[in-house]
Order: sequence, then C-alpha cells, then structure tokens
Amino acid sequence: MTKSILHSCVSFAALGMATTLAAPAFAADVPATPAAATADSNGLDTIVVTASRGDKTQLKSSVAVTSVTTAEISNYAPRSEASLLRLIPGINVQDTAGPGGNSNIGVRGIPVVTGGSEFVALQEDGLPVTLFGDIQFGNNDYWLRYDNNVERVESQVGGRDSTFTSQAPGAVVNYISKTGDKDGGSIELQKAVNYNENRLDFEFGSHIDESLRFHIGGFIKDGNGPTHIGFNAEQGYQIKANITKEFADGKGFIRLNFKRLDDKEPTFTTQPSVASTSTSGGVTTINSFSPLPNFDARNQSNASVYNQSYQVLTNGGQLTTVNADGIHPKVTSFGGEFHYEVGSNITVDDNFRYTDGSGTFNTQFVNVASAASIIGSSVNGSTVGSIVYANGPNQGKVYTGTYVNNNPNINTNISDIGSLANDLKVTGKFDLGGGAKLNATGGWFHFRQTIAEDWHVNQQINELSGNNPAQLDLFSGANGTGTQLSAAGQTGFNNNWGTCCARNVYLNYTDDAPFIDVDGNFAGLDLDGSVRFDSVKASGWSEGGVTGPNVVVTDALGKATLPSLIAANSPSEVLNYTKNYTSWSFGALYSLNRTTSVYLRLSRGGRFNSDRRTLGGNFNADGSLNAQGQATAVNFVTQQELGLKSYGGAVGGRYNVAATLFRSQLTDNNYDFTRISLGQNPITSNVYHTYGVEFNGNWRMHGFNLGAKVTYTHSTIVASASDALSIGKTPHALPALQYLITPSYDAGIAEFGFVVDGQSSTYGDDDNTLKIKGQTYINAFLTVRPVKRLDLGLNASNLFNTLGYRGSGGISAVAGGSANTAIFSNSAVLGRTITASLKYRF
Repeated sequence: MTKSILHSCVSFAALGMATTLAAPAFAADVPATPAAATADSNGLDTIVVTASRGDKTQLKSSVAVTSVTTAEISNYAPRSEASLLRLIPGINVQDTAGPGGNSNIGVRGIPVVTGGSEFVALQEDGLPVTLFGDIQFGNNDYWLRYDNNVERVESQVGGRDSTFTSQAPGAVVNYISKTGDKDGGSIELQKAVNYNENRLDFEFGSHIDESLRFHIGGFIKDGNGPTHIGFNAEQGYQIKANITKEFADGKGFIRLNFKRLDDKEPTFTTQPSVASTSTSGGVTTINSFSPLPNFDARNQSNASVYNQSYQVLTNGGQLTTVNADGIHPKVTSFGGEFHYEVGSNITVDDNFRYTDGSGTFNTQFVNVASAASIIGSSVNGSTVGSIVYANGPNQGKVYTGTYVNNNPNINTNISDIGSLANDLKVTGKFDLGGGAKLNATGGWFHFRQTIAEDWHVNQQINELSGNNPAQLDLFSGANGTGTQLSAAGQTGFNNNWGTCCARNVYLNYTDDAPFIDVDGNFAGLDLDGSVRFDSVKASGWSEGGVTGPNVVVTDALGKATLPSLIAANSPSEVLNYTKNYTSWSFGALYSLNRTTSVYLRLSRGGRFNSDRRTLGGNFNADGSLNAQGQATAVNFVTQQELGLKSYGGAVGGRYNVAATLFRSQLTDNNYDFTRISLGQNPITSNVYHTYGVEFNGNWRMHGFNLGAKVTYTHSTIVASASDALSIGKTPHALPALQYLITPSYDAGIAEFGFVVDGQSSTYGDDDNTLKIKGQTYINAFLTVRPVKRLDLGLNASNLFNTLGYRGSGGISAVAGGSANTAIFSNSAVLGRTITASLKYRF
C-alpha cells in the first residue's frame, strides 16, 4: 500500500513541479469555476465539468445534463442524499433508508437487481467516493454528505458515462465544491419544528492574494431524528477545505483538498404498515396503507433506549458489546487537482485523492410476526411456552401483545473501505481549417478500493412498538418458567440468515482504465467517439460461516445457552484474478440555431461485479474465475439516445427544455444473499429491455417559476436463467412514471412554492404478483428576506403526512387480520417533517 500511495503522490507532485517550473512568477487570476449561465439560457450555457473535458456547455453536449442549484436543493429540503437525487430526471430512488444512506438508486429503467447503486456513481469534485456503488453494507451514499460547501450538484445521465468514468455506465452525480473564487460565506442554523434535530452549517472563502484563494466549511448536527428515537441517534460533523494557487501566466492552477466526515445516523431499514389489498387475475394490489396499532411507519422507529446496545460474538469466539449506531461512516481524505495549458493547444489535468475510510452498519430490521405464532414454535431445541419482557418498565412480566418483531440486529464492522484514486487527462485542440476543429483527449484512470468487513447477524425478538420497544425473552414453560431460550432478546449469534452471513472479508480491487475521446466540430455538427479499456485486478479472501460454540449468556431474567455461527478460521475462498473489458460511446450533435440543438448517442458500458460475487461459487481454489465466474464477472448495458435541448421565449416568459428518448439493453448477473432467507435462489441472471422518455423543463415570467422533471420508462425482463416466471414481466420497484413539479413565486422580500413529487404504481416482485399503487407527496417552502443577506426559511416535507412507500417490498398475512389486509414492510417515506432555518450571508 505504501509503495502505491507514494508512487501516485510522486507522480502528482512531479507533474505539478514540472509545470510550475515552466511558468513565470504568479500574477494573473484565472477563474477555476465554469462560466456562469446567462439569465436567458437558464443553465444551458453552463460549462459541463462532470464526466467531460470541461469545455462544452450543456446546450453543446450530446448527453442529458442536469445542474441542480443550492437554491433548488434548499427548497426541496431533502432528508437524505438519496432524496436529493430525486431532483435529477432519470434517476430512480427506490427507497430512502434515512440520512445515513443504504438506498437503492437506479437510472432510466435499469433496475437495481440486488441493492445499492450498481450503475450510478456518486462523485465529489470529479472522483467517485467509492469504486463500486453497491458494496454490501457500504453503498456509495454512506460516504458523502451534502452541505453548504457545495456550489451545485451536476449530473450526467446516459451512455456517455460508459467511457468518461469507470463502473457507472448509467449516470454520474457530482458534488462540486466551492473554491473561494467568490469572497464571502454564510452561516446557517437549522432547527426541526416537529421533531428533535439541530444543525449548524458554515462556509467561507476568500482570496489571500491575487493568485491564492481558499474555501473552508462544514456542519455539525445532533438530535433523535424524525422517527423520534428515544436517544441521541443523530450525531456528527463534516469539515471540508481547499486551497487554490493560480499560475502567473493565467494558464492553470493547482488545488489541494481535505475532508473529514464522522456522522452517526439512524437507518430506517424496514417499517411495517397495514396494507389494504384486493386480488384479481393472480395479482394482489395494495390500494392504501394505514399504521399498525402500536407502530406508525411515518414517524416511528424500532430503535429504542432498550436496544441501543447489544452483544455480538467475534470470529475469535469472544462476546463483546456494540452500540446500535445506525450507519456511522468515518472518512478522512486529502487530494489535489492540477490544470495547466502546456501550450496553445495542449491541456493537462490531473485529479488525485487518498481516502482513509471505515465505519459501521448497526441496526435492527423489523419483521411483523404474531405472538401466537412464536408460542409453540421450536427455538434452540425447545418448544416456546411463553414470552416475557427482558427489560424495560415491564421487565419479568409475561408479554400479552398481539405482535412481535423477530428480525435480526445486524452489526457490520467496516474496518477498512479506504481508496486511492487518480485521473489523468491530456487534451489536444486542433484547428483543421475552414471552421472545423478537432479535440482529442487521452488519459488514465486508476482506482484502488479496499473492502474489509465482518458481519454479525443475530436473531432478536422485541415488542412491536414505535415507542421505545422492550426486548423479549422466550421460555419453554408457561409464565416465564422452564428453560430460558434467549437472553436480552437474542436467540443466538449470527443465527438469522445462516452460514452465508457470518462473514469476514478482506478484498482489494484495482481498476486501471486508459481511455481516449475524439471530438470534431464541423460548422454546427459535433461528432464524438470514445473508448475505455478497464482492467480490474481482484485479490484478497473471504470467510463464510461455520458452526461455533454454544455460549452461555446472562441477562436480568437468568441464563440462556445460545448457539452461534462464526466465520471460518481459514479463508473459504481466495480471489486472485484480472478481468479486462472495453466500453465505447459514439455521439452526434447538431446545432439548429444559437438556442436549439439535437443529438444522437450509441453506447455500451461495462460494470464489474465486485464483492457481491464472493461466497457465490465463482472462483477456483487458486482464486481464478471458474466458468460461472467468467460468464458473470461483468454486466454490460447498451444504450441508444435521441435528445433535444432548447431555450427561448414563450407566452410572455422564458423557457428552457431538455428531452431525451432512450432505449437500453442489459444483461445482469448477480448474487443476493438476502433471497436465501426467503427460500429463493440467491443467483440472479436476467436480460432487461427498456425504453422511455426523460424531460427537464422550466418556464418563468417575472417572479413566477414553473419547473418539471418527468421520466417515463417501460422496462421488461425478456429472458431469465434464474426465474422463468418473470419473463415478460416488469422488474420490481420500477414505476412507469416519475414526476417532480415545482411551482414557485419570488416577490423579492419573500419566496414561496411547492414540490409535487410522485410516481405511478410499481410491482413488489419480478413475477408481478404484488402491485403497489402510486402515490404523490407534496413539499412546501417559504423564504423571507427581511434585510439584506438574511434568509429566514420554513420547509415542510410530505406536507399532508401521507403514509407510503417508493420501493418494492413484500406482504405477509398475520393472525388477527381481515381477508383484505396484510402487513407490508419496506423503508417508508417519512411523514410530515418541518424545519426552520436562519441563514446569514456575508
């Protein structure tokens, strides 16, 4: 590791030194940020910097680009990183599992087969936060946080990403930081109105002299969150800083970046509700949702003062206590950016970052079971005779409630998720005469990703309640007599999902990707072609579960002898292989006039399958890929796009529109361990075909503004080697229609508006036996500016407190329910949450 880090640092430093020596004394001030959009174009004249060379406007780029301003984000008031992504047309956020992350993020009908963000990259200042977006218990949305350091969030959706970045052929979303080019800053205090949460943001940037500037900022946050957890479940901070030195000849700059993130956030993994159902033609439709008697998924959580810590059994066989911290990332990173125009037609860019990352995923899932179904069942070799409160105010009393929760508490220790990234580009610009121009870019992308985790998945039983539920113990006799079968609510260690998930892995993936892009402009016609060659080296080892020792555990009610599974003492498999693959993209754009362009794009992009292939029968004893592993190591998606961009005047106001017709074909092979507990085949192998249209438009007149982001998709499973019943069906959790409508009015002293955020129905499974009706959620915002530079804000998300779900999920019949009701479980949309803010700009 030291050699590789040192080598990259020396390469970066040498490049900067060589160019610095070639430059005379520092003097000129060159803007390092893109040109500002004109009022007329409303953003289409903004220079695109995400997954691009950084020399074309949105109007001239043959790809769907969205630039989300900080004002839009503030008005929408996202409660998580995944919620923020709903502001980007084409992105399908299936669920929002809380501010810590762990959301499923798809794009343009390309499904999320297992979980995470398989085809979408999240970046900070042009580099991915992780090499893969769907690392198990380490999705890319764990490792970054939006705050007031961000100048804007820019996205590029479609096949162009196949060659301008690795492992994200569907979309790239880039958090672009402020760099101090504008002197000043802000301080903002946010306070939750109907729950407990406090947050302080600050940011400041300034010029030290004509050629040296800096920016620094961050946030600090605490509270118990919108689900009213009984302890301080939100606690964390982030600080980011950069310093930029511009070269005296006005031809470039060098920038150093730093980030520290330490943020503990609760995660809302499964929140049950009562579903009102009807069945016709073999399809059960969920028509509406209502809260359970003791649990409201809109504003309650299974987290409790009585389960904020619990015991796990280490792989060495020792008992230890861990805190239920939810998702708790710890990230320290530093890096640098270098830009220099070597001559009149040659530009060199390098972007480097080293990240030291670790964290935990530590929470309890929720599953509704009737207490009657637990009585009489077999647990740890005995028949359950009674259920007793293990702690809380009723400790020792027999539990007489109707429902219990019997899903696991999960402690995933992420000991290392560090990375090293470097992206080097050299661009040449050539005048061919007659108004024709040619640009050629060649480069090398290097990313080394470590994934070191150990998993502990313990079955735990507690009362089903949203108000500090207590743990429940099981006894073989009536009224808490006989043998004690659990302790502190736990029936064992690593015993919930079997040997698959008593796991210990230490993996390294190194992606080296040379790429080339050629772009020619011929009197209004732009033609481009690009090729990327990824070579991914995988190494490391993984251990699966084996039967461990029985463990005697004592709690307030007595002693219980509990079974265990632990990771094997030697690797179950080793990884030692390299996989090479090629991605390509070709596009054409024609400018009909100064304000309108049309484009066409054809692409094929590869996506390497990483840690989700471990312990799935893909490797030979020497770590090489076997036949199954070779066939499923890379998933490819091909895409075809036809787009239009335009701005101008209409109906007395100004408009801008961007629309894209798209098609895609995906062959996806994957492994989902969670299917084992459902009695399903964990190996998935499907072919998907999708078509649709994506629209992003805005119309404004005086102070009135109307925005619309709409995506229609039609996706079909056309072949499947793992589920024949799904052929011809719609993939789960994919709505045909998504929309975000944003009317607002700015009167100068005050601005107010609404966000209409909705989607059509989805299927809960690939066999299309469960249909979930679509829903719409309304947000509202008000900003008052009583004096210059002072903003007073009020935001309400889910204004009408609608109970609903955006993703897939499942239903189960529970004793006591009627024939037309069932229990539905998934991550619910938060109920009404209201925040007030005070922001001062200086």
